Amino acid sequence: MIAPAKDNRLSRSARRVLKILTVDDEPAIAACLSFIFKSPRYQLTSARNGREALARVSTAEEPYDIIITDNQMPQLSGVELVRELRERDFPGKIMVLSGQLTPESRDAFTEMKVDAILDKPFDNYELRNRLELLVT
Repeated sequence: MIAPAKDNRLSRSARRVLKILTVDDEPAIAACLSFIFKSPRYQLTSARNGREALARVSTAEEPYDIIITDNQMPQLSGVELVRELRERDFPGKIMVLSGQLTPESRDAFTEMKVDAILDKPFDNYELRNRLELLVT
């Protein structure tokens, strides 16, 4: 009996290391995200605010696969960060992870076609699963 052919696209995607940039001014959230994405599957970089995130995106040797950002941050909000990323034609996925989204900020993120919005507090497994669905 001949075994069915495997979908190589899916198996390559499952093995590929994902470059993730997390943007959050709360050290506890940054530490939590580094724990959630502690695996050879993920290459995690953190930024404390939107300006630092834009600098990291600009200087990255390879583009990030996904950016996970908070909304309420000093210097540059998540909405402003996403707007700037869209203007720069950021090729990756964008996920918003925030506990303080107003209807206006949700609408702004939706209009800018962010790929996912999750509320804080969040479930670790749900966050990882949503990310995996975005990049598969």
